[in-house]
Amino acid sequence: MNRYFLMIALLVVIFAIVILNFVRKNKLTMKYALVWLVLSLISIIVLIWPGLLATISHLLGFQTMSNMVFLVAIIVLITICLNLSVIVSNQTKKITLLIQEVSLLKNKLEDK
Repeated sequence: MNRYFLMIALLVVIFAIVILNFVRKNKLTMKYALVWLVLSLISIIVLIWPGLLATISHLLGFQTMSNMVFLVAIIVLITICLNLSVIVSNQTKKITLLIQEVSLLKNKLEDK
C-alpha cells in the first residue's frame, strides 16, 4: 500500500472520530454531524476505489479528475454555507421573539 493512502485514511478516520467526539460532548448535534460523517465515508470509498472517481469524472465529461473534485467541493461548501445561513436566520428570529416575550412578561411583573 502507498504511504499516502495510509496517511489520508488515517486523517479521515481521525476526522470522523473528532466529529463523533463532538456529538458525544453535545457540541454538535447528530443532524449536523451526519453531513461530515457522510463526507468521511465518501472519502474512504474514494480511497479504496480510486478508479471510481476517474470513471465518474470521465462519464460526466470532465477533462481532468481534479476539475470534478474542485467543482463538487465548491458545491458542497456552498450548500453547507446556505444551510448554516438558514439556521442562523431561524435562530435570529427565535431570539428576537424570545426577547419580545421576556420583555412583555417583565412589564407585566413590574405593573403588578
